[in-house]
Amino acid sequence: MKEQQSKNKKGEERWFESKSEITPHVQPIFQTSVYDYPDLESLDDYYNGRIPGGYIYSRNGLPNSNALGSRVASFEQMEKGLVCSSGMSALLVSTLSYLGKGDRITASNDLYGGTSVLLKDELTRFGIETTFVDASSPDIEIEGGTKLVLVETISNPTMKVCDLKTISKLAHDRGSLLVVDNTFATPFVVRPAELGADIVMHSGTKFLGGHGDVTIGLLCGRSKEMQRAAQFNTRVGTIAGPFDCWLALRSLATWEIRVKKSCENAIKLARFLEDRKDKVSRVFYPGLDSHPQHRLASRIFSRGMYGGMLSFDLRGGLGAASRFVKSLEKITLTPSLGGVNTTISHPGKTSHRHISEQQKRESGITDAMIRVSVGTEDYALIEEEFERALGKA
Repeated sequence: MKEQQSKNKKGEERWFESKSEITPHVQPIFQTSVYDYPDLESLDDYYNGRIPGGYIYSRNGLPNSNALGSRVASFEQMEKGLVCSSGMSALLVSTLSYLGKGDRITASNDLYGGTSVLLKDELTRFGIETTFVDASSPDIEIEGGTKLVLVETISNPTMKVCDLKTISKLAHDRGSLLVVDNTFATPFVVRPAELGADIVMHSGTKFLGGHGDVTIGLLCGRSKEMQRAAQFNTRVGTIAGPFDCWLALRSLATWEIRVKKSCENAIKLARFLEDRKDKVSRVFYPGLDSHPQHRLASRIFSRGMYGGMLSFDLRGGLGAASRFVKSLEKITLTPSLGGVNTTISHPGKTSHRHISEQQKRESGITDAMIRVSVGTEDYALIEEEFERALGKA
């Protein structure tokens, strides 16, 4: 029987081996690198777009990647979604698809460390220069000649929030594309497209995947931009494999539920830490009144949630941070985030290890900083663990 494609009542792709109504409840994994074609005319039909939803080679996409991209785009209220092999490959595609030698990026100065290194050390070699600015400042300026603006909805790890609506207007007045990394916030906290973003990026390894078992990245945007990004993605081979796509697609069913629970736990933990002034000098969480952009966050995060990530500085510097980490029993030191279990990380020794000391100071990253990815456990268990570890820090 020939493989057939259809739509279910929700308009989602359904794949099966006949036209009967008996179909797999879960999309199968299409573990194939290539499709067979019966004749030369069929090849022409594929390349000329006369085979809707057709496939030819895994680097061009497969049913699993297309289904995942479409679903995430629908969450972000955007036209098209594109799957990449990791968050960093999605970032690479979102820049090199549209930029070339002599072009300029304006980027937030407190991005994830790997992003900053890519912009400063790698893209510079291709003749693409980056100007770093404080994207959380109300006086932000975008240089003339900027072709792409890159910011994070909630910055990593100081949890700064930028005014996306204002930045999008500034970017578009300059004729620039606005790319927003929405990994920390997710579309359940805010949808950047509603505030003017042209392209929304996710490291799907994090909250989207949620279980620490998949590495994947996604871009969402208008059809025009995504068509170009898909072309570049195919040419450089940064497409994700079918099993990773299948795992991420599985996780979408609980994405919103997990994020909501993480947000509920995060605000409780942030308030608890803020009250421990004997051990904690500062807490970084946009849901707190003390956060510099709390009012802005309350306005643009219209769903009443502020994310599942927070950071805090311990009194006592690196020594206190080391004692705190060693005192944890159930919460692990894990250089990633967004899972169902609460984990902690030390930005200075992991995500921002390779940026300069000056950059760390400018971004507010100290040796005493602990970043927390708040999970979905019973909150009482999380607080109990932190209480014990703080007592020994």
